[in-house]
Amino acid sequence: MDSILRWIIAAVVVVWVVVMWYIVIQAIWRGWGPYIRSKRQKKARVNAKVKNKLGRQEFNPITWQSELMQKVLVFECEDCVDREYEVRDEVWDWVEIGDDGVLVYQGDLFVDFEARCPRHDPDKVYRKLTRM
Repeated sequence: MDSILRWIIAAVVVVWVVVMWYIVIQAIWRGWGPYIRSKRQKKARVNAKVKNKLGRQEFNPITWQSELMQKVLVFECEDCVDREYEVRDEVWDWVEIGDDGVLVYQGDLFVDFEARCPRHDPDKVYRKLTRM
């Protein structure tokens, strides 16, 4: 009777380990899968215009201020598709609604936006901020 109980416990442990590994592998595949599939595609370039700037604000308890936590740009592309990408701070800060240029993307990932006529000249802003 004692040996049967050991075999049942061993079988349960083995099944539990296999199920846990399956869950871990599925979580990794679902989390990293879209990123890896996008990175395997070639970069695409399309003429686009910034249609909207969406930002999600959250309260920061350390600074006691609300901050933008997610910065999303919506692009109206010439191929009649609206594309929405989460962008870096420097892109968010330099782009305004209505700017047109070339959107560079790779699969579902934002790469860059090259504005035709940027509204802000980086050299002028640098001189203004450093008072040169």
